[in-house]
Amino acid sequence: MAQQITDIQNEMLAEKANHPELTRLNSSSNTSIWRLWMFITATIIYYFETVMDLFKADVQNLLNNSVYGTDAWWINKLYQFQYGDTLSFINNIFQYALVDAGKQIVQFASITSLNGVLQIKVARANAGLPNALTQAQLNGVISYCNQIQPSGIRFGVQSMAPDTLKLTANIYYDASGDISLIQSAVEVAINAFLNHKNVSNFNGVLYINQLIDAIQGVPGLVGNKVDMVYLAAKNGPGSYAQFTSSYQPQSGYFTIDPAFPLNKQITYIPFLA
Repeated sequence: MAQQITDIQNEMLAEKANHPELTRLNSSSNTSIWRLWMFITATIIYYFETVMDLFKADVQNLLNNSVYGTDAWWINKLYQFQYGDTLSFINNIFQYALVDAGKQIVQFASITSLNGVLQIKVARANAGLPNALTQAQLNGVISYCNQIQPSGIRFGVQSMAPDTLKLTANIYYDASGDISLIQSAVEVAINAFLNHKNVSNFNGVLYINQLIDAIQGVPGLVGNKVDMVYLAAKNGPGSYAQFTSSYQPQSGYFTIDPAFPLNKQITYIPFLA
């Protein structure tokens, strides 16, 4: 089970005590440079360990939920899709004559039902994060689903580029802190939060309060002074739609719009104690 960020930091502090050459790093302030770097490192370790735990849980869940036609069955079958291979009718079911994990390109999948139609969203992995299938790959998944589907089931399959987020925020920080490191830590926290949600809860809802909580965990910020001025999302070239509570991604996952980078959209306001 993944440790909490504070537990990882405590382990790092304990290890630091074993190295006399690091005794000069003795500031207890959360805004000190070395403590901010420790927070950034601990955050990355935490989310990596969490993803590993979730991966193990997903594997076990697939083993435990293989009843024909259920949502879990569909997810399991989507992960078994092998791009470039054709199904054979073996032992009265369509399956691959040879399992080749290297061809199993679907790494993320979700199933929802809308008006009696299964909505299937799929994505491959790029550096561990969701990425849209090519049209040829998507066509392969659709053909595969047509062959394995239970009788009478209607479905649609999609694989889209990520929904993009545009945010504007005012963040107050302790004026005694190093603003460049605080800014880096905030951006790490935001991107780590989004990546964690994309991987652990593909097609899950994004809640603004959870995003704010992730930002407020950065050392050097002042209390609850994170003002989310504007948060909007879209998929594709259309206009942004602002949301004030939550947002369900059309693609199943998110990314910060590179046209509106965090370092240009967030205003850092020094707080003088």
